[in-house]
Amino acid sequence: NFRLADLITIMNGVCGVLSILFSCHFLTLSSNLPAPPSPTALRTLYIALILPALGFGFDALDGKVARWMGGGSMLGQEMDSLADLISFGVAPATLAFTLGLRTPLDTLALLLFVSAGLARLARFNATVALIPADKSGKSKYFEGLPIPSSLALTGMMGFWVNKGWFLQNGEDIPWGTISLFGKEGWGEMHIAAGVFAAWAAMMVSKTLRVS
Repeated sequence: NFRLADLITIMNGVCGVLSILFSCHFLTLSSNLPAPPSPTALRTLYIALILPALGFGFDALDGKVARWMGGGSMLGQEMDSLADLISFGVAPATLAFTLGLRTPLDTLALLLFVSAGLARLARFNATVALIPADKSGKSKYFEGLPIPSSLALTGMMGFWVNKGWFLQNGEDIPWGTISLFGKEGWGEMHIAAGVFAAWAAMMVSKTLRVS
């Protein structure tokens, strides 16, 4: 049976899905318009950026509610991971693509980011019983960077939008690109995409422990 905490978890996933949809809506609003985007399009983009943070609020709340009601359930644990993957994995990757990380290597970096988030969540579910917990049942540490930490990347992208540093505004995103191989842009990669790839590595790291 669904519990109150499970419904709150669903709201986390809803925020992630809405962020993805608002990113897509921004692309449709700005695709046929000259730079800079219209106020309506920009408002849509800001909503897409804010929603993962709102999802984090629900993510923090569901655990508190579950403990208040006597503990969580296996269903709630699995739902929490699925919701986190959407809000803190797929949604930030979609935002990054929307803002201009679109070369083939950029896309590969974003795929690695989402895949690492998926692996990180699956590993946590499989090993959570082996990690020492405090009196409330909360794990004392995490192996690898928790996927909600990607809110730092979302905040970084929000700063870019505030400064006008994104493709639809007629500007490239910060730090530019590097050409690794080939011609016609196939080996070109934004340095910012490397940040997402590095984040992926930290999420699946076994040596990095976050208290």
